[in-house]
Amino acid sequence: MYEDIKRDKQEVVKRLQDLQIQVNVIEHQVEETMVICEERVNKERMLLLELEERHQATMTRARDYIFEQEKDVVHWQSNFSQLDALANGAIEDVPRMLREADAVTFRDPP
Repeated sequence: MYEDIKRDKQEVVKRLQDLQIQVNVIEHQVEETMVICEERVNKERMLLLELEERHQATMTRARDYIFEQEKDVVHWQSNFSQLDALANGAIEDVPRMLREADAVTFRDPP
């Protein structure tokens, strides 16, 4: 019986050693996986920062473009308003000037 217990104990110790080896292997695999995951997360973080910078640059260019377009709109509105005023003035002034010219031209000679 002592031999049986001794043999059982040795089997248990051997099994525990095998399990400890498996635990060590699994711990090593987990550590490697953690390192790989951290590297991936860092790469993703860097990519995200780069994309954010590019987005901000694009938004800045868009705001600048919109600002320039708004300035152009104001400029052309002003020019068209001046042209409108000139045309309206011509519509009012030309007939009067023609009447005055006709009056001077068709007067009786002195």
